[in-house]
Amino acid sequence: MNGTTDCFVDAGGMVHVKDGAEVDQCVGTSEELLKFAEQGRLPKGVLVNLLDTEHRQEYLDACAVVEKKYTRDCAKNDPCLESGCAVQDEICVQPLLRAGTEYHKKCAAEWIKLFADPRNRIDAWKN
Repeated sequence: MNGTTDCFVDAGGMVHVKDGAEVDQCVGTSEELLKFAEQGRLPKGVLVNLLDTEHRQEYLDACAVVEKKYTRDCAKNDPCLESGCAVQDEICVQPLLRAGTEYHKKCAAEWIKLFADPRNRIDAWKN
């Protein structure tokens, strides 16, 4: 997806980008991490791992709502197939790929609602 950084969260809660740099060295604080996510630079697979286990499903459910909206809008306005959308009441990856960073921003907005409360974070980011 356009504008997204390839990254992962290690067991210690550190966010690593493709080139090996650590996000918390780049952003320094939780507030800066929030801004980084807000820009759509972190995919949901990274963001979900920064939440404690009790809040991960809530975040994934919120992203599913965003993803289903993209799928419905695509099916109405620009389906991949001439005969219409092949995905019924599910999530299609094609409109998410087309949306790119905008999709990540919308999921990040849902994540920010949870991550803003330090009690919802993994231990490494509770400060």
